[in-house]
Amino acid sequence: VKMAVTLLLLPVLLTVTAALRPHGMNYGLERFLEHHGFQFNNDEPVEVRWFNQTLDHFNPQDRRRFSQQYQVNMNYYQAGGPLFILLGGEGPASTSWLSNPTAIMTYAKHFNAAVVQLEHRFYGKSQPFLDFSVESLRFLSSRQALADTANFITAFQQQRNLTDSKVVSFGGSYSGALSSFLRTKYPHIVYAAVATSAPVEAELDYVEYQEVVGRSLATSTHGQECVDVIKQGQAAATAKANDPSQQKQVIADFKSCPGFTFDSPMDTENFLDTLAGNIDGVVQYNLDEFHGKNPTVQSMCDVVHSEASDPYTAYVKLQAYLLNATGTACQDMSYADFVSTLRNISLPAGESGLRTWIYQTCTEFAYFQSFDSVNQPFGSSVPVKFFEQQCVDGYGLPLVPDVNATNTYYGGKNVQGTRIIYPNGSIDPWHALSIISDMGVEDTEIIFINGTAHCANMYPSLDTDLPSLTAARAQIVTTLEQWLA
Repeated sequence: VKMAVTLLLLPVLLTVTAALRPHGMNYGLERFLEHHGFQFNNDEPVEVRWFNQTLDHFNPQDRRRFSQQYQVNMNYYQAGGPLFILLGGEGPASTSWLSNPTAIMTYAKHFNAAVVQLEHRFYGKSQPFLDFSVESLRFLSSRQALADTANFITAFQQQRNLTDSKVVSFGGSYSGALSSFLRTKYPHIVYAAVATSAPVEAELDYVEYQEVVGRSLATSTHGQECVDVIKQGQAAATAKANDPSQQKQVIADFKSCPGFTFDSPMDTENFLDTLAGNIDGVVQYNLDEFHGKNPTVQSMCDVVHSEASDPYTAYVKLQAYLLNATGTACQDMSYADFVSTLRNISLPAGESGLRTWIYQTCTEFAYFQSFDSVNQPFGSSVPVKFFEQQCVDGYGLPLVPDVNATNTYYGGKNVQGTRIIYPNGSIDPWHALSIISDMGVEDTEIIFINGTAHCANMYPSLDTDLPSLTAARAQIVTTLEQWLA
């Protein structure tokens, strides 16, 4: 998933099934810091510690434990100040959040808060087992992760003499949803929450994702032309991919890695989903004033505009531009190769989170970003069944994730937690599953930020920030001041 949100250092063009790749809040932060010249300081004053965590919070007969990483910055804490906890998501917990002038650290300085980040079980270095077998992954769920956090907060407050401190949870993307759920399910432990770009609604066929991508592409100076040319280009690529006489050429045009052929319908769908996913990743992390080698909505549409009279040529040129931006020589579009990667149960060297995050989509949230809507630019050749089949091929799981159970447990868009702030960006495709209008729940603050993308309000502030983004950060402070008074 392009989320999730909520945490990896992956290139935009990771050519596995594009709509399910984990990204999350860390990916955007690291790219942001590198581009804007922030100095990384991953030693002081951030402490990296380990917590002896319960493996199964819902089976008292199981007394097993595992080591869970957490990171602490007490630099701004003064007696009586709150405890801010940043929830890890679908990737390694980066100390950069606590060692740079990110939003949470700016808030910590303002409120004299202690700050701690807790890494999510099965991601980064917080590994309960030595493999990612389906048997091991039985213990990977959002419910276990929330119980981890509640257990950790209680112990940490006692250890650091913070039992009187009000706790505010923070998160972005998947961990933004966790932040909302944590306040809802553990209101006696967490006093308030900020849930940025939080997809609180589990949805099987998430057609709105590509719909928002289309609307976001139309925000460039080239307007609807950009969307129309991309739509026609994808349609031409689809036609060629389904024509045996043109398959060799289309494979070469879009720089598929050597050996790729359209052996099965899944290969065709993976090919077309990868092309769309390359664009999706740029839209999701589109950052204002963020140029250099990194593509933006505007720069993509500039490329398309230069060849607008020939949509297929424009689309080939756009995909080449996106590949060149990341130094990618070719794209592995083989579905069999993807499934082979997905079935690898060994702990990856970088704890990338691919197998673990897709497991969570297959068991809890789905978020399958199909082409099933007519109101998006990528045609209709990637149905929701393409993603459902991955759950079978990768894990032997039932075809359809039970998203109804997830929404029944948490509430979906009817989540009832109070004192929760929901910031979302208008460009971000994930806002369609978040809270962007008044639900009638007491003490809920909804902040819709025009012109910004995924988790943008969590990054360090810049002089070039849109006024809407500056106002959103100020509104978060004002609201927290009222609640923490």
